[in-house]
Amino acid sequence: MLKRLIRWLRGYLYIMMAGGSPEHLINLCSGKGIVLWGLSYGVNKNKKQLGEKDVIYCNILLKDYRELRPLVRKAKAVPYIKERHGFPFFLRHVIRRKVYYLGILLFCALVYTMSLYIWDISIEGGYKHTEEQLMEYLQTTGVYSGVKIKSIECPRIEENIRRDFSDIGWVSAEIKGTRLIVRIVETVLPKLNSETKKTSLNTAHLVATKDGIVNYIVVRSGTPKVELGSVVKKGDILISGVVPVVADGETLVENKTVLADGDISLRTYFEYEDSFPLKYTFPVYTNHKKNGYSITLFGKKIFSHMPRNSYTNYDIITEASTLKLVRNFYLPISFMKTTISEYNIEEAIFSETEATTLANKRLLRYLEKLTNQGVTILEQRVDVKVENGTCKSAGKIIVEEPAWDYNPINDSEWRVLETDEHSGDNN
Repeated sequence: MLKRLIRWLRGYLYIMMAGGSPEHLINLCSGKGIVLWGLSYGVNKNKKQLGEKDVIYCNILLKDYRELRPLVRKAKAVPYIKERHGFPFFLRHVIRRKVYYLGILLFCALVYTMSLYIWDISIEGGYKHTEEQLMEYLQTTGVYSGVKIKSIECPRIEENIRRDFSDIGWVSAEIKGTRLIVRIVETVLPKLNSETKKTSLNTAHLVATKDGIVNYIVVRSGTPKVELGSVVKKGDILISGVVPVVADGETLVENKTVLADGDISLRTYFEYEDSFPLKYTFPVYTNHKKNGYSITLFGKKIFSHMPRNSYTNYDIITEASTLKLVRNFYLPISFMKTTISEYNIEEAIFSETEATTLANKRLLRYLEKLTNQGVTILEQRVDVKVENGTCKSAGKIIVEEPAWDYNPINDSEWRVLETDEHSGDNN
């Protein structure tokens, strides 16, 4: 292997020896120390020009070929160059086509430079939080298309998202090629402790924000004012931030103030009302469409063609794709196709069954929204009626929720008025 590499670096020729006595020429080369290898016999196709029947093929180093001239005269055998191999010939080829190879070199340098940056960011697993919302958030933290890969810390991205989005329970950030993939899992588990609500107060009560019945209470700091099953009104103190200090004989020495803390949930209800007309409109798409195209390079639009829009009613659908060399090697070039589709508006009327089904779906979406806010649905008493061209839903939704908030402590609630034991007429 090493011998082949040395021969390639020095350069060698594949030659054909014909005329006279090729065997004599081989013997003379051996005597002079000229190395020939890959010897083979063959019949030349152009016998008339050479005037001989037999020829010999072999390889010879470039420097040794220059020493063949005196030996050729003695053997009367003429060497013909059939092929050229090795670095000297490759270098000559490169010099002749320097623009071509310079282009290849510049292309490799450009690809390497672009591999140092993130050109595509993918958000996976989001439901409540849209991809656009999370992309805007990442941009505020210095993560965007075109940022250097070495400046991105995936653990920090994960920590920031978990800190700033309380309803995202799991985050994974991963860099593949020039692509950043952020996977999230949203959670709807309710939080009933003080992490749900934050306050700048150093001392405060926990008070009810709605009328209800105490379904769950755990006190970590403060004085409980209610117990399980207590009926409370809006504004009632659930956990007091005033903690009395009692001496022997149950004598009140002083009141300490703290920031009340605990887990509390109340059984409350929501009044639900919803209505919609039975008569509705819906789009019917025609076959009329117009397409627009644009090209973006390094985040800047370099070409854009948008057709003139003359439709009265239309939808706009945009499809974007980023150019990539291989699976995860994205380039800073993106193509965008915008389709404008015309539609006509037609009218229809819901049947009573269809209206009831739609009303129930709207109710389910409302219940799902409550659940996502940390509310537990216990019972729903909602009636659906169809009358006078309208579908109406009304009733109560019985829930369990952390219906509390902080309330500052007044000075009069904790100060102990000192009395003078020696006051009065003592003789």
